[in-house]
Amino acid sequence: MAHRTWNVRVMREGRALRLGQVAESSESLARCAALSRSSVTEEELAGAPCKPDACVIYPDEDFDVTPAG
Repeated sequence: MAHRTWNVRVMREGRALRLGQVAESSESLARCAALSRSSVTEEELAGAPCKPDACVIYPDEDFDVTPAG
């Protein structure tokens, strides 16, 4: 199956923040790729403040992937 490009974004502080793109053959695989590339764990956040413009997916955030172009 051919790969397509997917945009990844989170809603943070009432606005959409674009995190980048992933290339996968389906939406579910694109979501997995986005988590693999951009998510952070509670342990990684311990002692570090959350930055509103950080290009990561925080553990309590919803995110989406949409076809690019």
